[in-house]
Amino acid sequence: MSQLNKIVRSVLIEAASQRAGSETRKAALNEIGDDAYMPLPSISAAPPDPRGRLGFWEEAIDSLLPGTPVKDGYEIINTFSDIVKRRLEYNKKNGLPPETKTKEEIAYRERLLKSTPFFGYPSGLEFLSVIEDVKTGKDVRAEVLKDRESSWKQKFKDPSDIKKSEEKYSARLDRREELKRMWLDIDDPEGLTKGHWVKSTFKPASSKDPNAVYYMPSEMPTLTTKEFDQVYGAIMKTRRPDGTFPGGNSRAVFDDVDMSHLFDSSKISDSKVRGLAKNDLGNFKFGAGEEGGKKYISVYDEWDLFPPALTDMGINIQQFGKIPLIYYRIYR
Repeated sequence: MSQLNKIVRSVLIEAASQRAGSETRKAALNEIGDDAYMPLPSISAAPPDPRGRLGFWEEAIDSLLPGTPVKDGYEIINTFSDIVKRRLEYNKKNGLPPETKTKEEIAYRERLLKSTPFFGYPSGLEFLSVIEDVKTGKDVRAEVLKDRESSWKQKFKDPSDIKKSEEKYSARLDRREELKRMWLDIDDPEGLTKGHWVKSTFKPASSKDPNAVYYMPSEMPTLTTKEFDQVYGAIMKTRRPDGTFPGGNSRAVFDDVDMSHLFDSSKISDSKVRGLAKNDLGNFKFGAGEEGGKKYISVYDEWDLFPPALTDMGINIQQFGKIPLIYYRIYR
């Protein structure tokens, strides 16, 4: 059985489990086949081209799930690929640098900007909604603001409070949108020095690429000495025996800090710690160390626009992106 077939069968199990409701995973396995289940690994091979007929398992997943997510996902990739090919051909013919984007490509990347999530990835099979939103060109930002406005009107009576909440949340969306533009490579040409994310003055010691560009917030977050010591201690609890820190340990740090605040209100809360990354990065890696006799906390992230689950399904739209590398330090 091919790698892709195994992955599709794994998704079929999840779909079967959802249909079964209160039935156990064992029942779902009986429906699909006892050897079907496996974790979703990454696939390096290119996905099949849906210009032809989809394979059996690809058609099976499209028949079980709403819409035709596999076909649509592959079509998004093929459309993107065709646009890039036309750009390369046009630039070669007209003596332009290969990376110069055509109006057609910029428009398609703007479409992806508008229709992709601002905060986090949908869980489970819900990630398929990302494909549907891209397909229909949905304006995700407008929908998010509309939902928020409804909740603000219920919470606040004073119009000025509603306006303040909207401005604060819009600023948060602006910061995330800047990351999305960076990934889509349609950021401000002067983005290294302007905007919320600017070229970092720091670089991780483990960086092996001398040409890699890292970003940091233009307005760096701050901590009091007491707050720094608490966060530093929480980060050090996640350190491995070899001195490195695991990716995504921010969640463990948040939990540790918030638990301390639960028992001692004088302690810093996890909301303050999340503010170190302005709530923009989702799950990221905290580090801690000492340099020149000064302790520091570091924030590292490889920010990705699309859920890794899409690549696991063979829908490798990440190949068209430019992942922003985030790294900065906060000293004691």
